[in-house]
Amino acid sequence: MIITPYLNPRLTRPLKWLAAILLVYFLYFSTFPLSQKPSKPRKPAKQVKNYTCPFENPENPSFADYFSKNPPKSLEFHKNNGTDQKILVILDSMFSRHGKAIIQMLNSQKFAFKAEAVSKNLPVLTTSRKGRYSLIIIENYYKYLNMARWNRQLLDKYCKEYRVPMFSFIASKPNDQLKRIKIKGSSLWMWQNQRIQRLTVSPSPIHKISKIGSFRNLSSEESDWILFETSESFESILTGTVKSGYERAVVVRDLGREDGVERVIFGRNLTDFQVKMTFLDALWWAMGTEKTFGLERFVQIDIDDIFVGAAGTRIVEEDVNRLISSQSHFQKSVENFKFLLGFSGSYFRNGDDLEDRGDEFLVENSEKFVWFPHMWRHNHAHEHNFTYLEAIMIQNKIFAQNMHLPVDYPYAIAPQHDGVFPVHEQMFEAWKKVWNVSVTATEEYPHFKPSTGRKGFIHSGIHVLPRQTCGLYTHTQLFDEYPDGFDKIIHSIQGGDLFFTILLNPISIFMTHQQNYSHDRLALYTFENLFRFLKCWTNIQLKWQSPIESANLYFQKFPEERIPLWTNPCTDPRHQAILPPSINCTLKKLPDLLILGPQKTGSTALGSFLSLHPDVSQNSPVPGSFEEIQFFGGKNYLKGVEWYMSNFPNESTVIYEKSATYFDNPLAPKQAASLIPHAKLVVILQNPAQRAYSWFQ
Repeated sequence: MIITPYLNPRLTRPLKWLAAILLVYFLYFSTFPLSQKPSKPRKPAKQVKNYTCPFENPENPSFADYFSKNPPKSLEFHKNNGTDQKILVILDSMFSRHGKAIIQMLNSQKFAFKAEAVSKNLPVLTTSRKGRYSLIIIENYYKYLNMARWNRQLLDKYCKEYRVPMFSFIASKPNDQLKRIKIKGSSLWMWQNQRIQRLTVSPSPIHKISKIGSFRNLSSEESDWILFETSESFESILTGTVKSGYERAVVVRDLGREDGVERVIFGRNLTDFQVKMTFLDALWWAMGTEKTFGLERFVQIDIDDIFVGAAGTRIVEEDVNRLISSQSHFQKSVENFKFLLGFSGSYFRNGDDLEDRGDEFLVENSEKFVWFPHMWRHNHAHEHNFTYLEAIMIQNKIFAQNMHLPVDYPYAIAPQHDGVFPVHEQMFEAWKKVWNVSVTATEEYPHFKPSTGRKGFIHSGIHVLPRQTCGLYTHTQLFDEYPDGFDKIIHSIQGGDLFFTILLNPISIFMTHQQNYSHDRLALYTFENLFRFLKCWTNIQLKWQSPIESANLYFQKFPEERIPLWTNPCTDPRHQAILPPSINCTLKKLPDLLILGPQKTGSTALGSFLSLHPDVSQNSPVPGSFEEIQFFGGKNYLKGVEWYMSNFPNESTVIYEKSATYFDNPLAPKQAASLIPHAKLVVILQNPAQRAYSWFQ
């Protein structure tokens, strides 16, 4: 029986063949998908010779012999007669390059200091009870030697009575024909315009970080060194050897046997890394104690942008194997070392064939590393609200669960540090809800530069630690293509910025990227040689600990940084680029005038009179605080800059704020100066009896 009388067999036969062809086509491309991407040919990683310590040579046993005969003693610190822990810095000029280098060193160690340009008058040195300063640094020793007689006597008397040491720097005079000169008022002789062949760290109780006995041969033709002759009253801290073989001090310690004043005099500025290390040692000798100083340095290396990157730039299986072996190797230099990997799950298997296999192999070995969340699609937080941020964080979390990535710590990093500072409140809320984040890091607080000024803070229960750069970014993948040449990396490692980042910071969280571990693997070379250089020249003990432990340690050491210090995001181009749309820098949103009070002095009346002018406006009334904002130094300060700006809705020529609580609040001056440094201040002073009568009424 024919069921389909209208279907001609001549028509159905081609349809059957078409169906068969489609089936074969489907089966073939199911087995060999079209999405396969051909791999780009890769050159083998360039092999570059690692750093070798110049004095740890089996053929040169003098260094080992020295330590066998002179074992290291316990650390010694200078003790003064009960002065404030503050440093007085007298500079040639507030704008001198060397003066700025000194200030950056003090800032990095978070020492309290007062910097002044040299003038006819000395600042007040004492209070009624004790000395104001524990150390005096004079940038130019010639200015001290030629100081007015009365001022020098006053300064020397203060240093002698309070046992306060003095540091200073002296430079060669290029046109001076005299080579050997006796220093004015002292038995110390110096040699100027000298060329040295070797620089050696001499035995001295001042050294703590510098390794005593370490030396290097100098090949430069610089002939502007100052050298000092040593004696029973003057001991060498850093020794230079001249061509004739004579050894003289580059940095000399005046023991104070002649006039009762201890001095450390530097015959070179801080451009030489050994001199800079000696200056750091001397700072801690003068200002430190056994409780405040330590040789431990905690190092954390984050690898951001895992799975992110264009095809041809990502890691492959061989790179993952090298990463695993390098982690094991680094543990010989850094106790308990682990790499931290920040992932964006959306880009998993988004490279070529070799790179996709690299992604898979990395996930297969995920338990060997510590993982933390980036954003799902490397999203910029300031562009999104809480709902969107929560959704993409959940996607990244589901990816981590499906791939069995061990996210062991409540630690996260935002791509480009977006939303951390300036704070994007909705990102902080999403972090807490999805990942329960309690620790993050940024390089932007309070500003990106100078790096020595970076700090930490706590906001909404999240500890924000300072993060450091190491000169490696997503585009730095090949030695031969490094910006400004490969020598820039070498200089940074061997006594440059990267080396001093470790020395100056108790906790260093370094930002690197996945691309730095592919191709020439610049990151592995950089940190391998950094650890070698540190071991060679310093007594530093490198360790790794979890981000939670680092956060706890940081804020134990620096509890004064717990409360953030808000700045105006519209004055920093980097901050302005990552502001949420709710903050518009084209509108005037911060006050030009602060009426500080105190209470019951007529500040309310003054505010009312000012508001009568059409071009003057004040903040919107704030319930619960007598209509005052009470931002600086109060609980509202923790609500952030965006909340503060939202209280000034009017675009007026002049905006003012009146809060009587600012007058006697110890935190208000610093916080106000940070956010609105150019605002005018109004204080109304009145007879206390009249104020009391006003309160009584």
